[in-house]
Amino acid sequence: MSKAASSIAKAARMRIIALPLTSEASNSGLHTYYHFQTPPPAKPKSDKSILKKATEKTAELWAAFGKAPEGSWKHRTFTLGERIMDRIEFEELSLKSMDPSLGPKLSKFGRSSVRLEEKGATPIPLIYPSFYERKTPPLLHLRSLLEKRTPKHQKGFYLWLLASPLTAPFILVPIIPNLPGFFCLWRSWHHYRAYKASSYLEGLVDKGAIHPESNAVLDKIYEEHQPASPSSSESSSGPNSKPPPDEDNGEERIVLSREAVPKVVGLFELPPSAASDLYRALDQTEHRLRKAQAQAQS
Repeated sequence: MSKAASSIAKAARMRIIALPLTSEASNSGLHTYYHFQTPPPAKPKSDKSILKKATEKTAELWAAFGKAPEGSWKHRTFTLGERIMDRIEFEELSLKSMDPSLGPKLSKFGRSSVRLEEKGATPIPLIYPSFYERKTPPLLHLRSLLEKRTPKHQKGFYLWLLASPLTAPFILVPIIPNLPGFFCLWRSWHHYRAYKASSYLEGLVDKGAIHPESNAVLDKIYEEHQPASPSSSESSSGPNSKPPPDEDNGEERIVLSREAVPKVVGLFELPPSAASDLYRALDQTEHRLRKAQAQAQS
């Protein structure tokens, strides 16, 4: 099979890629980046929905803000918005990027009490490095994430939606649009997308539709691009100084380097946006670990 044909075959099936970012991820399930890969629509609709048109128009408007002259209120707004994006939890961004309508219908998998092979449905692979299952099954990590995220994003959707009318007085400000109102509606929509995706994934888990699969090539990427731990870098600078990703040395550490991101994206043929999301996840995780260490020392 040619590379192009192989890419089409992969794209025709939904799959989930779990990338643990820290040495404790295999134990707690925290600090794991998920990419939810769905196939493209079989027949693109010629007539776009109002929501789709509004989303595309907003994206075009936001891109125009980024191209505005430096120092202008549009460019300053764009810069502030990008900083806000970097502060949104990567777990939310990951869920929000998934469109449940492109995944298989939940009804396809029948009742939860019936075994998947009896339903005649193709399981959805949950791909992960092998060390991720040595302490806790990866499917339990995913279930735990969804149980926390579904109510959180449902609550966020309603809170930001209810807050939007409070920004009505900003309409009276001349020239500058009601940016606080737009922000509230945008955050509400963001939470809604994440909530719908999380609820859909919970349904897939409950029906036994997701099948964990370890990946040997992913193992190799982790081994070759694993950052050296601070203690090992002090004692030795050689390649053998790196402990295994799942080694518990008493301190949680990053196990996936930024240099590994292009390798992961290339292995699974992910879109360029996945690289940006994974870099953001690594940055946020490093910040969380530093904050946790500072609190432990205080």
